[in-house]
Amino acid sequence: MARKIDKYLEYGASTFFLLMLSFCLVAHWMACIFYLIATKYDKYEPHGWLQLLGRTVGEPYEIKNGTINPTSGPTLPSKYVSALYYTLTSLTTIGFGNIAPNTTAEKLFGCITMLLGGEIFFFLCVYEVTAGS
Repeated sequence: MARKIDKYLEYGASTFFLLMLSFCLVAHWMACIFYLIATKYDKYEPHGWLQLLGRTVGEPYEIKNGTINPTSGPTLPSKYVSALYYTLTSLTTIGFGNIAPNTTAEKLFGCITMLLGGEIFFFLCVYEVTAGS
């Protein structure tokens, strides 16, 4: 009996680790997409999350000749951590709201992120129920 319990715990821990690793990978991809939406699609919209982040942390973007200087503003690690923080709070359905989508594209991405987070939790619950039986 003890062997079977040890075997199940070993299998459960490795499965849990792989699921967490997969979740982190999905969160990373989503954070990169959230950043790309703000930079490439919205082109640093004045009310987008990147502009608000720059003003919040005291590192606003410089505007030269009517265009944004992408090398100004918050540091790249600060932008990545903020994007990752947003996706993790959305995927886990916590949603603090201190980093929020403001443009239409960001809001659509937010909807997709919330739906994906719900699906991930659903499948994890279904897996837990079927693995436990």
